[in-house]
Amino acid sequence: MSHKRKVIFNAADLVPVIEEAKANKCAILLVKDHGLYMMSEKGAINDNTGKRRVAYAEGFNPDVVEFDDWYPALHDICGGDDFCEYLKVSDPLFDTVLSTRVSLMVEFSLTSIILQTVLRSSEKQK
Repeated sequence: MSHKRKVIFNAADLVPVIEEAKANKCAILLVKDHGLYMMSEKGAINDNTGKRRVAYAEGFNPDVVEFDDWYPALHDICGGDDFCEYLKVSDPLFDTVLSTRVSLMVEFSLTSIILQTVLRSSEKQK
């Protein structure tokens, strides 16, 4: 893994996922397979796409980023294996994202995953 082991989940993308998980009283899943994303453990399937709502980490949406641009970088950040981590929707960090619309940074180490909110210049209140 590289020294840069952090990814950002944009608040605008993540808020609907958090709201869906809260409405369904279920976990939020952090998933690495074809990209890196968060989704509600339970939720509606989109009739057009056949998929659930997901929030991709910036730069790791395979629908908009070429494979050779996202895959090696993601491998360096969090390894080569696919995974799914269950995150408690009751974590105060998710309430902070909902109430303040700040983004969420996820940092990977060899033994842990750390979540923290991050206020980016584009999210500052005017």
